[in-house]
Amino acid sequence: MILLVASTGSQLAHAADAPASGGCNHGQVVKLADQTWESATFTTHVISALLRAAFECKTEIVPGTPAATESALAQGDLDIIAEQWSGRSPIIEKAVKAGDVLVVGDTLAGGAEQGWYVPDYVVHGDKARGIEPMAPDLNSWKDLPRYKQLFRDPEVPGKGRFLNCPAGWVCEKTNTRLLKIHELDKDYNNFRAGTGAALDSAISSAYDRGKPILFYYWQPAGLMAKYKFHKIEQDPFNQACWDTIVSGEGTLCSSDFLVAHLSVAVSRGFASDNPDIIAFFRKLQFQPPLLNSMILEMTEDRRSGDAMARRFLHDHPEVWRAWLPAEAVARANAALGMTPAADASPSGEAATQPESTSVQPGAGQPQDDGAADSRPASQDGPAWSGIFPNWSVAAFINERLVAMVKRYGDQFRRASETILTTVLLPVEQAMQAVPPWLFLILVALLSWHATRKPVTTIAYVVCLYLIGAVGLWDKLMQTFALVLVSTVFSIVIGVPVGIAAAGSRILRRILTPILDVMQTLPSFVYLIPVLMLFGLGKVPALFATIIYAVPPLIRLTVLGLRQVDRNVMEAAQSFGVTRWQMLTRVTLPLARPSIMAGINQTTMMALAMVVVASMIGARGLGEDVLAGIQTLDVGRGLQAGVAIVILAIVIDRITQAYGRPRRRRQAMLRQEDAR
Repeated sequence: MILLVASTGSQLAHAADAPASGGCNHGQVVKLADQTWESATFTTHVISALLRAAFECKTEIVPGTPAATESALAQGDLDIIAEQWSGRSPIIEKAVKAGDVLVVGDTLAGGAEQGWYVPDYVVHGDKARGIEPMAPDLNSWKDLPRYKQLFRDPEVPGKGRFLNCPAGWVCEKTNTRLLKIHELDKDYNNFRAGTGAALDSAISSAYDRGKPILFYYWQPAGLMAKYKFHKIEQDPFNQACWDTIVSGEGTLCSSDFLVAHLSVAVSRGFASDNPDIIAFFRKLQFQPPLLNSMILEMTEDRRSGDAMARRFLHDHPEVWRAWLPAEAVARANAALGMTPAADASPSGEAATQPESTSVQPGAGQPQDDGAADSRPASQDGPAWSGIFPNWSVAAFINERLVAMVKRYGDQFRRASETILTTVLLPVEQAMQAVPPWLFLILVALLSWHATRKPVTTIAYVVCLYLIGAVGLWDKLMQTFALVLVSTVFSIVIGVPVGIAAAGSRILRRILTPILDVMQTLPSFVYLIPVLMLFGLGKVPALFATIIYAVPPLIRLTVLGLRQVDRNVMEAAQSFGVTRWQMLTRVTLPLARPSIMAGINQTTMMALAMVVVASMIGARGLGEDVLAGIQTLDVGRGLQAGVAIVILAIVIDRITQAYGRPRRRRQAMLRQEDAR
């Protein structure tokens, strides 16, 4: 059974405050999947709010990956998935055939479009921004080979870059097969964004700078309302071909993307126990412009799904009242503190024109709902939160970041490309050029020289060989190259800074809080700004890794130098040594064990970042771990995870051995030889 973690405090509070009722789900909590993309988050919270208000249900929103929540729904551990795309989930399709899941309603009028896009200014230009058309003849996928240099991939300069879905998403597989069918994989690098947020950031950064980018996207989505995109034409839609593209089974053939229907998926038990709620789901439907505008406001103003749902219920009662029977509308009006307009029909059907509403004080909602919703999502909370002032720097930071991307984005990208082409790619290519047998021999020699333990040396070689045996050797080299470059950069930065800090009390006091922030700040906080400035791929992963990995090296370098015996230093001074000689011949050699411990910890922390780095497009073992999480492919994730553990153990033991004091190490080697 899939175990899903309990929801956030906001949803738990809603569930606790909901009145008990035997009518809704027999008094049991209704569990909704917390889907991560904006349209699904918004729809989930709208449904949750209406279930509480109109049907007096207790609700709980449970987080989890798409594969995990879909499996939980099929097993009856969840009750509702608010946004289910047709033809996209084999798990749901099997559950529907087995009778374990019911898919009801059509929540988006006209269906959800998806496809390959470029910014509109690429084809038609933008006079207001001074952008001339870059590819005026780009209409169909057949035109893409001619423009591969326009969308040049800095990691593979001879190819263009196609920005695909994150690894593990269904759309990632369909796009990969379409590229193969059209033979575009010869001209374009199939670049997978690590997460949906990384995909959005890459598109936004390119659009704000007026640069060309080729990507897959869909609607409903906030970016569709914010920006103007040009869709790349595909061959006519063919259902049989589309089925083979999605499943990967049979002979692949070309087809346009399916216009997906969005529905609500419910478990069999919930559907049979709550026919009135199923009737509500059958009527639930958004118009695309309204849904896109809601999502855009949600993303632009950084509103939570709960806050945006309250805003929708307050501003658009004519929409949601049409979904409910008269008695449910009356309960919702009372629960939300709203009075129906005079022109509402007696039967409870909402008028076709927007209705005026009034909010009743003391009805359980703030008198100024719009003002309440204008607060940042982090401030949505209990009534006592009103004692705090409404301060937030989020809008200021977002505005400054966007301004920086527009003004200095090109300079950052050029610096990123320089680091990529002069450091990262050469190291990775050199690592991949080394034959595996030679790499294993080098590891064996290094391990023997460091430890003089034959059993340990053989174990290291066998474990690394097993990584290659399961088909992960190339990804192992990609990960090792990133860790190696990150560690070298960290040493170049960390050791000199540590030396300077060891000799300056003022510098130590300045560095201490900075290092504390670097070590404790969640890496996801700085991933997005680094991504928007430097782009997707290895370079932002390198910077994020250095930020995370360099503090222990600085701290341990300072510690080692400050622990050098003063008597030894005074004895050296009596012989007239210079400051440089004191550093290089006395203090650094004596501090070597501590510095080597810092290098060891820096390497381990760099390796710990590989999964996080995969979220912004860095290739390697972390990519397989992330894909395993997103698709619930336990075997794939575990296989890559064990490979990371093996690499970590090999690096840790060898660097630890070299970090021991020379005399102690030589004594250990003599003991081993004596045996």
